[in-house]
Amino acid sequence: MAHKRKILPPEERREELLAAAAKVFSRKGYRTAGVNDIIAEAGVARGTFYHYFESKKEVFLALIERYFSRFAEILEENHQRLFDALEPGGDLPAAWRQNALSILTFHSENPQLTTLVYREAMGLDERFSDKVRELSSLARTRMVKEFEMVAERGLMIPCDVELVTTIVNGAMINIIMEYVLEKRDADLADLADALVRNQLRALTRGPA
Repeated sequence: MAHKRKILPPEERREELLAAAAKVFSRKGYRTAGVNDIIAEAGVARGTFYHYFESKKEVFLALIERYFSRFAEILEENHQRLFDALEPGGDLPAAWRQNALSILTFHSENPQLTTLVYREAMGLDERFSDKVRELSSLARTRMVKEFEMVAERGLMIPCDVELVTTIVNGAMINIIMEYVLEKRDADLADLADALVRNQLRALTRGPA
């Protein structure tokens, strides 16, 4: 007797397909993967896939949008945390470390989405690249503003904030790629502490 698949509510089925697509794309790459791979991973019929998505491109873009939405929330939370830490009695080093840890944790908990964004999306298609650039711009704008707030309060040495943002962003991306994605057993708290300790020593006035 053929095994009957459990009937899921539409939103749960869509989530199942997205999860399957993320696994397939991160494993095989966007160009090599096909709809057949996704439906095989999800264990659904071809018609089920096309009920929710028109194409491989559409499901890929949905995954990029998901990454964008979740990471944008992290950036907003981090921005507010740093803003609060700049108030009297706030702990700037602790907030800075927590912000770094939240970014590393997000990517560690979403390795497939991270792989899609950093290794697959750029250069594949204008729609994909535009979305990644939009996210990068948002992250950069937030960081520039945060460094400006720190500098305005006399807590940072005089520097080119735009250049510093480029350096800090580059360091974070390299850590994500080399330690979070490649070394899945990396201690995220230790990574955040090392990253921020060096940034604070280089950029702020007084001990970290």
